[in-house]
Amino acid sequence: MQVTKFRISLKAARINAGLSQSQVAEWFGHYFGKKVSRQWVSYLEANPDDIAPGYGKAFAELYQVPIDMINFAPESTLSYTSERNDPHE
Repeated sequence: MQVTKFRISLKAARINAGLSQSQVAEWFGHYFGKKVSRQWVSYLEANPDDIAPGYGKAFAELYQVPIDMINFAPESTLSYTSERNDPHE
């Protein structure tokens, strides 16, 4: 049996963590010591490939998920394989 690895979007990770974009912005402001806007969080959710590695680690910490579970690519990279057990073959 093959294990399927999957990644979720930043938005999905945020929603799963029960946080609003404003709450994320506030947390990032404290974490990095500079003002962060809700619009910035929205921008990064729409453009995850623009995220610097340090921010990626912070997102994973805040959302309490492994960093390799978050999709930082601009489009879905979800791929999977499955074994087909068709009784008619």
